[in-house]
Amino acid sequence: MQVKHVFMVLGSYDQSAHEGIAQYAGQHGWHLNVSILKDFQLPEHWQGDGIITSLNNSRALEEFVLQANVPTVDLSIWREDIDLPRVAADNPALGRVGAEHFLNMGHRHCAWFALASNPVSRARYIAYSERLLDAGITCIRLDTTRPQDATYITQRLHELPKPCAIYTKSDYDSVWLSNLCMAAGLRVPDDIAILGADDNRLICENQAVPLSSVRHDLKTIGYEGAAMLDQLMNGQRLEQRLKLIQPRGITIRQSTDALAVTDPLIRKLLEYLKSNFKRSIGTVELAEMFGISRRSLETRFRTSMHTSIREHLISIRIDEAKRLLSYTDEPIETIAALTGFCHAPHFSNTFKKQEGLSPIRYRNR
Repeated sequence: MQVKHVFMVLGSYDQSAHEGIAQYAGQHGWHLNVSILKDFQLPEHWQGDGIITSLNNSRALEEFVLQANVPTVDLSIWREDIDLPRVAADNPALGRVGAEHFLNMGHRHCAWFALASNPVSRARYIAYSERLLDAGITCIRLDTTRPQDATYITQRLHELPKPCAIYTKSDYDSVWLSNLCMAAGLRVPDDIAILGADDNRLICENQAVPLSSVRHDLKTIGYEGAAMLDQLMNGQRLEQRLKLIQPRGITIRQSTDALAVTDPLIRKLLEYLKSNFKRSIGTVELAEMFGISRRSLETRFRTSMHTSIREHLISIRIDEAKRLLSYTDEPIETIAALTGFCHAPHFSNTFKKQEGLSPIRYRNR
């Protein structure tokens, strides 16, 4: 069998995406050319079988890819004006995940920040702000004017209503914002909660306040992009030219690990639900436990959280189920039991209603 020569040229390099591409290449005996990582120079005369790329605003990269005239797969949505098959992050889904996290933590003041505006940041912001608006919250944008002006953004941070939760386009943006908060004497997460995306552990876990981040599944994007390229190089017809990869939840660290709820009873209730979601819990039992009538408890909870106790509990259970489906091989029956559902069919029906697909399809996506 002839060895396939594939050139990897990622306009926005990410190690996780590289790992996914390399895994597929190794499994299928490719020669993966990564020479650009050494000198960052595009080759003048390259001949091969395919290219896997992530286009950005580089005209040189665009010209190289188009002039190569070989099967090519793009791992980004930056250049949707160029007709290429793509495997990319579901950026609207990433936006909604961030909004859901802040809502579950009781935040009523939420903002958005990105150091640079591009198709990725815009898609995430739109979905994030729309989900917040559905919950009656107007998103505050910090990046409409001079986003890289530290003095100006610091002033904006001081002016925000507190506590305020800020979702950023990436972990790099989160670090930049966290540094400004530290210099300005703003407490993270008590004054400003910060959530990023990509879950780069080398970045997130080595800050004075470790940063929470949406798990953007870049390794799967790389692997599935390589699989799509293989189909093209084999002359196969693609069933879909755009494949979107869902985020895999949130790694919660200290930067968002604070409830933004002023009602002390509801704060205690939220902590209890977070620790006991695996149990069968009813509002009557909770009301007796906290020494309050069921109606009063439900009213105070909805006032603070803008959702019901039952809906909040389901959200916690589904988030844990998504984590188990993504990172373990536990059977559906076991996951149902581990997340507080009485039996697997009930779990599957609830999961599909919440996520739009069955647990098995979510695991295999």
